Amino acid sequence: MSILRGRRGDPPPQPSETHVDIHRQPFRSALDWHQDMVAVWKRNPIFGPGLHDDLKSAGLLPRCVILTSRDGGPLRFRYIGEPTRRVFGDRWADQNIGKPHLEDVHSAYAQAIDAQYREAVEGGEPVYNHLVITGLPRPPVHYRHLLFGWSLGHRRQALLALIDS
Repeated sequence: MSILRGRRGDPPPQPSETHVDIHRQPFRSALDWHQDMVAVWKRNPIFGPGLHDDLKSAGLLPRCVILTSRDGGPLRFRYIGEPTRRVFGDRWADQNIGKPHLEDVHSAYAQAIDAQYREAVEGGEPVYNHLVITGLPRPPVHYRHLLFGWSLGHRRQALLALIDS
């Protein structure tokens, strides 16, 4: 037995802590398809079926994570696209549809990202960040997200995260 590798068949050691570094990015550094999403957002001042159709026709839907809330409740996962599924897995994604994002099994990540989500929803402007996540049961994860929020009145909110991993 090696202290570094453990016994054959043992699961890999799990890091003790998840750490999320969030670095705000200027919009001028956004990718072309991020700019396409800004145009979609501007054409859809209200979160609704027209937005979904616009995302689909622009080929952007598979890159999205969509969260909504009702009656002032928490933001809940409604759709989880391919880049996020690659990082966390299909099983994680399927189990989280309909659940509040703060109840994510990766709680340190959920807590770290919550302020960014709130800023996008409450600030009325997109938020563009580069993130580095360490401590997940895999090598460090690097990705960029462009967050768009909508306040829908009657204490309803929606958030769309466009992910590049």
